[in-house]
Amino acid sequence: MKTRPEILRALAADEDDRLLLSRLLDRLETCRSRAYMTATRFLDPHERALAEEAVRLSGAWSECVFFGGYTDAERVTALFFPDYLTPEQAAADAPVALLRAEKSPTDTLTHRDYLGALMGLQIERAMVGDILVHETGADIFVLREVADFLLLNFGRAGRRRITLSEVPLSDLRRAAVDEVEGEGSVASLRLDSVAALIFGLSRSQAQEQIAHGSVYLNHRACPKPDHEVGEGDRITLRGHGRAKVTALGGVSRKGRQFVRFTKSKL
Repeated sequence: MKTRPEILRALAADEDDRLLLSRLLDRLETCRSRAYMTATRFLDPHERALAEEAVRLSGAWSECVFFGGYTDAERVTALFFPDYLTPEQAAADAPVALLRAEKSPTDTLTHRDYLGALMGLQIERAMVGDILVHETGADIFVLREVADFLLLNFGRAGRRRITLSEVPLSDLRRAAVDEVEGEGSVASLRLDSVAALIFGLSRSQAQEQIAHGSVYLNHRACPKPDHEVGEGDRITLRGHGRAKVTALGGVSRKGRQFVRFTKSKL
């Protein structure tokens, strides 16, 4: 178990990281000292990776759950809970609200339209989780502290009128996902090789994306191009989409590994 100064020295690459980690550790210390649940704002994949490592170094894995309102959420909050709660109870009590924006059937609104309208209301990005666009509008996860404000003031997106209401998390309406299946072979199961296959890149291009921190493995930025990928792993390339390795097949006569995957655009 590492101390707070040791965690900051080990993980904070810049002042933004230091501020993020300090706030995270503040939430953990408050939970431990006062025995009630605390939560961070929404974390993006890079921030989640930092937070997970900080939780591990602080010995708090059994006291923390990452939750964004639904399974496989990209943006999540870190919930610290006392020992009289289970992870499931903590998630059920999370300060996350689900708002449903409904539009006219003739209007076309994108993720950018909804997010831009929220930012236009001076809502910080960290107050908003995933925005799942579907045929009738969008389901938007927000921190509960801004839900009432948005219900009163969020009436337009992309210059189009919307109707906003709060719905239970269990009533989530999944986004329409343009998902395709694919398969191919790689020389090895290295992350750079598999990412290149899935996203149609050369191996050197995949290595550049990994070096830039744009490739996430199971929701965590992975800086190692030689990290081995396994069946069930999820790979996200920022700006290109996300994928899941669904099966590993046999090996060809030339020693290449067959890979099957599903891929969808972000």
